[in-house]
Amino acid sequence: MNPDSMNRIDTLANIGSSLLGVQMEAGELGPVDVAADAFVFGYCFGLFEAMARYANLDQYTDGMRMMSAGFGRLVGEAAQGAILFRQALDKQEDHAFQEGAAVGEADLLAWANDANALPANLTRYARRKVEKA
Repeated sequence: MNPDSMNRIDTLANIGSSLLGVQMEAGELGPVDVAADAFVFGYCFGLFEAMARYANLDQYTDGMRMMSAGFGRLVGEAAQGAILFRQALDKQEDHAFQEGAAVGEADLLAWANDANALPANLTRYARRKVEKA
């Protein structure tokens, strides 16, 4: 892989994990919530997946690398990124995961079409969950 491709993957992973990290902090979510809550996990996956598609990354190579790197940055452990990516692939049939993925994808695509439409539905979900508790 050439250095330009690696830089692009790293840049996209940083952007995605930053968008998610801001929402997680605002919603008082932590790294453990990524894998522990199917909606949160799906939202993260959906946002990363939409980012990979929007950037025209090949889903079987650079897309996988970007998503793994993004998950690693999000939880603060690079090695954990690949594990989370594989776990996300196994959760594809989970309804809450699917719902989160659809919302994460929609948020990223809305932001891609309008820079003022920052992704915020993860924070909204976390706040509603706290209000119900």
